[in-house]
Amino acid sequence: MAYLFGIALLLLLFTVLHFFTEISLKEKVLTLSILSSFILGAYFFNLSNENRRLHLETVLLNFSHGENIMCNEINVNQTYFSYSSGTQTFIGLKESKMAGRLISLDTCK
Repeated sequence: MAYLFGIALLLLLFTVLHFFTEISLKEKVLTLSILSSFILGAYFFNLSNENRRLHLETVLLNFSHGENIMCNEINVNQTYFSYSSGTQTFIGLKESKMAGRLISLDTCK
């Protein structure tokens, strides 16, 4: 879906640039500010995603090294939980007191 949005944005950009010499100064400023806001928004979106990815990677690395992790005020470790990569959650082991409990990696510190 993001590819379609990107293609539509590029088509809009090429259309605006084609008629750029024919539009007034106010329209040029408006066009440039809209395009700049799209570019800035995409940058901050990617920055946010990268920070989230690094946080999840750090949490998972600490978990796989046997460290205790705090998630929603619950102490998560390999004794009571396993990791599900498909859903990015910790799942309570059947034999433990945390059986059936699901904890998202996003809630961990």
